[in-house]
Amino acid sequence: MSITDLHLVYLHIRQFFAKESSRDGLRNTLAICVPAILLFYAAELNIAVAFAVGTLLSSLTDAPGNRADKAQTALWCTPLFFVASSATVITLHHAMWLMPILLIVFGFACSLLWALGSRMAAVGTLTLIVMSFTIGLKPPAPFLFSASFLAGTIWFFCVSLIQAYLKPYRSLQYAVRDGFGALAVLLRTKARCYDTNVPLPQVYHELSLVHIQVSEQLEAVRSLLLREPSLIAPADATPSQWLSRTYSLIDLYELLMAVDNDYETIREQLADTGALPIIRRAINLLSKEIQACDRTDHPISNTTQRRLALLSCLQRLDSLQLAGPRHVGTLIAPIANHLKHIQKIIEDIQGNLFHTESPVVPHTHYQHFIPAQPKANALKKQLTLRSPIFIYSLRMALLLGCGGLIGYLLPEYKYASWIILTIVLVARPSYSNTQRRNYQRIVGSVLGIAAGMTLAFFIASPWLLLLLSAVGLYGFFLFNRPNYLVSVIFITITIILCLNIYEGNIWDILGSRLVFTLLGSAFAVLGCLAIPVNQRRVVSSLTNTLITDFQRYHRKLQEALEGKAVDDYELRLARKHAQTTLALFYDHAEQLRKDLTHRRQVRLHMNSFQSLAYRVHAHLLGLSVSLTKSAVSTTALDELLQKLSFIEELLKELHHAAQQFSPSSK
Repeated sequence: MSITDLHLVYLHIRQFFAKESSRDGLRNTLAICVPAILLFYAAELNIAVAFAVGTLLSSLTDAPGNRADKAQTALWCTPLFFVASSATVITLHHAMWLMPILLIVFGFACSLLWALGSRMAAVGTLTLIVMSFTIGLKPPAPFLFSASFLAGTIWFFCVSLIQAYLKPYRSLQYAVRDGFGALAVLLRTKARCYDTNVPLPQVYHELSLVHIQVSEQLEAVRSLLLREPSLIAPADATPSQWLSRTYSLIDLYELLMAVDNDYETIREQLADTGALPIIRRAINLLSKEIQACDRTDHPISNTTQRRLALLSCLQRLDSLQLAGPRHVGTLIAPIANHLKHIQKIIEDIQGNLFHTESPVVPHTHYQHFIPAQPKANALKKQLTLRSPIFIYSLRMALLLGCGGLIGYLLPEYKYASWIILTIVLVARPSYSNTQRRNYQRIVGSVLGIAAGMTLAFFIASPWLLLLLSAVGLYGFFLFNRPNYLVSVIFITITIILCLNIYEGNIWDILGSRLVFTLLGSAFAVLGCLAIPVNQRRVVSSLTNTLITDFQRYHRKLQEALEGKAVDDYELRLARKHAQTTLALFYDHAEQLRKDLTHRRQVRLHMNSFQSLAYRVHAHLLGLSVSLTKSAVSTTALDELLQKLSFIEELLKELHHAAQQFSPSSK
């Protein structure tokens, strides 16, 4: 391995540990371990364990957000955790026969919180995990356990809220940085369109997955920024740098997606010209420039070298355009112009040349761009058999109730905790996601058990085992979001080592962990098959919404071309709705594609719709770019109107394709 390769590995590792989740993981590990050790010496082991578990489970609800988000999580989480832990421990000691009923009630109610968004869904899931941990620990003193658990919960949220008030825009800073990183990945993926060794359907599929990530990042930036009045409307009435950077980020995304070339023709006609490798090289250089847009750790010399290399690529493309046949020049010219336009936008961002004029969207309209915040009455709307969330909640209630009943057949009821925990972690609304989580949890558990058993056998010192447990806990936090399988390995090691110190029976721990994890996984899969969520109906509903959003976007562009009064705010809002709906469709379509319970023909029709939707979106964005004052374009008005008519025909095809896999189609 060369020095350059080692340097790249070092940079990747450094960037990984510089992420918000990585630094939060270190904070969480210290917030759990330090007080637990102090309590162990100052009080007793049971108090320290309950406090540590309360802190651990509370930390898992702490998603990125602003001060209001953190406070909302604390206000929901603290009472729910206390009620769940208290009800479970009291039932364990005084009314064991009520446990399955308690699990059914909490399983249904907590799963229903998915209707309130991902933050509340995490709170609901962790509340069920609180019950599982309480059953597994079976604390001897109910009141002491509940009080210690509550203290751990309050302690963590105090730490989280203090950090949020000391650094109120921390999550926004990371979200913008991750947004540029996602755009860099998007551009690198688009470079594969010019690689004849990669099938185009595969590239389109990869682009759809990247689009989901980019859309999520842009939604996170909008949500974090536009709910902070001091950032979008500074006291001196000049455009905020945060707001300007967000405009640049979103405009850059529009530019990257605003091309739908005939890649098959480009590959065929340019295969022997030498242009394709040059185009890929230029695109990859631009992706590195985007990656450097919001980072201060990139040396100036690297940026200069990249710009010189990019200039060389563009000059070579210009030479090929002039020297080659006419049809080759016709294909290369728009690609080269598009690359130059992207380069100009990136240089403006890197040079802090943001919007210096008045914001293009009035402050009074910013709330329209904020992702919708679910209201409490959203729960009532889910109480119908046509609601996927209701079906999922019903399934979870029955599965957890069955897990609770199985506990009566086991030597000790605490073993049911592994079944319940696995059901909560693995069972997801869609069959494909459930299977994926199943694989990750089973493989992660097996590898974690092997590693934990090895450490427990060869290390006798409790303090060294505790230190390794803390390292495992940090590893769990590091990989909990980017790679669930790896996080399962780390948390399994931590649990094995801690329970070995706490209880001492390593074989009993290993056997119960593996056997009842497998049983819980089997229950989760059977639940998906017995009470399935109609994923096809969900996707069909999204296709209708997507077509409506595309038509609205198309209509606004048509009005603008016809000279009607359409301001930039209306165009941006129409674009935003189309982009977010498309990403949501991609997400559910990916789940449907992997769901083997649906016929192959349905999945093929959906793939056709997805490819067509990508084309419509790209053409709409391309037309939108042509209408902006920053666009580098000399396209005549009649040509733009022809493009508009072409998009209208594509929309008709899209509507027809949607009918092919709707639930009512035969």
